Amino acid sequence: MRNKIVMVLCNLKPVKMRGVTSEAMVMCASSPEKVEVLIPPNGAIPGDLVTCEGYPRTPEVQLNPKKKIFETCAPDLKTNREKVACYKGSPLVVLGKGPIIAPTLTDVNVK
Repeated sequence: MRNKIVMVLCNLKPVKMRGVTSEAMVMCASSPEKVEVLIPPNGAIPGDLVTCEGYPRTPEVQLNPKKKIFETCAPDLKTNREKVACYKGSPLVVLGKGPIIAPTLTDVNVK
């Protein structure tokens, strides 16, 4: 993944796992046989926001740490038949640049 632009989901609070501090999760399309790193559109740069039509960015002031936010959303994160990463069927896109895609995997979960 060196020198590649990838999509990451930033942790709101860094988590220490097995002695390593995790500050973000690299998003991947995943099947039982294969895992592929999601690819942002051409022209995307580090820090670009990913949006999803129908889901405006209105973050809560403070999240309840006991709520499993990602775990609640995860079942609805999937690639479609065109390899586009979607949330509840709505494409994940970098505004003005295009959708986030998987190299080859269709109709699989995004984790």
